[in-house]
Amino acid sequence: MNFLEKLASESKKDPKIIVFPEGKDPKILEAAYRLKKENLVAKSIVIGNISEIEAAAKICKADLSILEVVVPENDKDYDKYVAEYFELRKHKNITLDFAKEQMKKTHFYGAMCVKMGRADGMVAGINSETKPFIPSFEIIKTAPGIARVSSLFFEVFPDKVLFYSDCGVNIDPDEDTLAEIAVTTAITAKQFWHEPRVAMLSFSTRDSAKHPFVDKMKNATAKAKVKAKEMGLNIVIDGEIQFDAAFVPEVSAKKAPDSPFAKERANVFIFPDLNAGNICYKVTERLAGAMAFGPVMQGLNKPVNDLSRGAKVEDIMNVALITGVQSNK
Repeated sequence: MNFLEKLASESKKDPKIIVFPEGKDPKILEAAYRLKKENLVAKSIVIGNISEIEAAAKICKADLSILEVVVPENDKDYDKYVAEYFELRKHKNITLDFAKEQMKKTHFYGAMCVKMGRADGMVAGINSETKPFIPSFEIIKTAPGIARVSSLFFEVFPDKVLFYSDCGVNIDPDEDTLAEIAVTTAITAKQFWHEPRVAMLSFSTRDSAKHPFVDKMKNATAKAKVKAKEMGLNIVIDGEIQFDAAFVPEVSAKKAPDSPFAKERANVFIFPDLNAGNICYKVTERLAGAMAFGPVMQGLNKPVNDLSRGAKVEDIMNVALITGVQSNK
């Protein structure tokens, strides 16, 4: 069973409720419809203007009767969500009228659906002018013990899955951020049926080079091990290490014979900065033929995921299923 088959199988066993705040988009609506029709989710909630949703349904031939269609200001929970948002943000000196206007915005309403337990996760971002992360940070916030949101890509091969982070959010993470990214990505790997073996990547292996960049990854490795222990996690973490030594046991045996990767290759790769991560995920996809899924967001209290503006219906469906799995604690 490959990764996508496993994703579908597990989703059918424990289907989730996913909210889509861009219900006016035909691709979003078709994905929401197909997910429900194929019993991959327990419920698809689509948010938006009813006339725009109905117009989109005609384009993609979606049956709205099997979806939950929500118009924020007409919804049964609107007043409750306004009150909750006001409580969350009153330290910013907002007014109740401002809270009412914010809750009319579909992304804010979708995020509140997730926070209040009406949905297990949110998938959004296909429209460039409406990114989902401001409401997510304001309403859902980060998970306990996690200070920063990060992202990862699943690099899916026929015989394996590799986890790359951070490839989309943190541009130049410091040691503490890298340590947190390492632990968070390991947790994500566990959620997706893999025992994490985390490599803290560098152009150096075991001090083969001397440079502050090398020191940063060495120190981040030590901090990641401490953080994992503090969180009660038993995770293999090693670094600083070059990619070949982390991925090829024979190379590791020569360059770092004491490394756990001399026995079994790493499957979680933490890059020193966004330059390296973003370049490498695309190289892996284009040259090695991997199927790349992401950026998948991690570190939030409850899952919210972004979509590429060019996402196809199948991509949206897969991101929704990934979001559902992430909601499992």
